[in-house]
Amino acid sequence: MHIIVGGCGRVGADLAERLSDEGHDVVVIDASDESFRRIGTTFNGEALVGDITDKEVLSRAGVERADALAAVTPSDNANLMAVQIAKELFDVPNTVARLFNPQREPSYRKMGIRYVPETSMIVSAIRNDLEPESFPVHLSRADDDVSLVEVTIGDHGRGVSVAEVERDGDARVAKLQRGVRMQIPRLDDRFRNGDLVVCSVKRSGERRLRHLLLGRD
Repeated sequence: MHIIVGGCGRVGADLAERLSDEGHDVVVIDASDESFRRIGTTFNGEALVGDITDKEVLSRAGVERADALAAVTPSDNANLMAVQIAKELFDVPNTVARLFNPQREPSYRKMGIRYVPETSMIVSAIRNDLEPESFPVHLSRADDDVSLVEVTIGDHGRGVSVAEVERDGDARVAKLQRGVRMQIPRLDDRFRNGDLVVCSVKRSGERRLRHLLLGRD
C-alpha cells in the first residue's frame, strides 16, 4: 500500500516507522525537516518537507496513487483540510484525521470524516487507572453507548459461558485469547483462568458484566 502520513511529531513518526516496517510504501510530510529526526533508522520510506494542506505537496507525495492518508499534525484544521482534499480531490479511499477538540466530533461524523479522538482516548486511559472497578477500554468515545473492553478471567469468571455473557443482549464477546491462541468463541465455550476476553458492551450492561466476570459491582 502507498500511504501518506501528514505530520511527523511523536505520533506521526511512530506511525510512519511502523507502517514502513510492515512493508508499506510510506511518505511522511512535515513543515519542518527537523521533525524527521524522530523517525528511527529502520524507516525506508520518503520524508517530504511541506504543508499537508498544499495540493502540490500532496501530489509530490503521490496522493494520486495513495491507498490511505493519515493526518496527525497538532492542528485540527490542517488535519481536516488534508483529509478533505485527499478524499474529494484525489479519491483516496482510506483517510483518518487526528482530532484534539472533542466538540468537533459531531461535525466530523456528519461530514463522514474518520477520526481518532485524542482527548477521549486520554480520558479513557486515565479512567482505567483511576477507577479499579472499570474495564480496560480498547475503544470508546464520550457520547457512544457501546465500548470495546477487555477482561482477564480470574477465579470468579472461570466457568462462565459466552452464552451467559450475551444473554441479555447488552454485551457480545468479540474475541477470546487463551495463551497465544486467539479465536472467535462459540456460545457454549466457557472461560478459564487467564483467558483474555474482548467484549463490546453497552453502558447499561457494564455493571452486569463486571459482576458476572469479576464479581464486583
